[in-house]
Amino acid sequence: MAINPVAILATAVLGTFLLAGLCLCYAIAADANARGANGSVWGLVAFAVPPIAVPVYLLHRRELPRRTDSPGRFERIAGSIGIGVVAAVVVVGGIVSPPDPFSVVLYAGPLIVVCVPLAFVCCYEPGWRALVD
Repeated sequence: MAINPVAILATAVLGTFLLAGLCLCYAIAADANARGANGSVWGLVAFAVPPIAVPVYLLHRRELPRRTDSPGRFERIAGSIGIGVVAAVVVVGGIVSPPDPFSVVLYAGPLIVVCVPLAFVCCYEPGWRALVD
């Protein structure tokens, strides 16, 4: 029985999006916990309705107290993956690629490779954190 390459590609793309969504939810929940908010609720809301929850949390985050501790290694990695993949998909879907699903997948891979390290530097490096604090 031959393995269908389209099925492998679809599984990889869906797995990447699911992993990125879970990473983003974890990063939001951990950040909310560190700031004294209910991280479990924010994580569940971010998983259920990400297009609404992420901007609402970013607005609500400004009213929360500052973090007393820096994010741990796992939180930094998960946040970078979540933010980087979402940023890559937004750039691919809205700006770079034609509105063809195969083109989006073709362009998304290289942009994810660029956006994940960029998200790490912009969001979690001490000198650059002012961009998101």
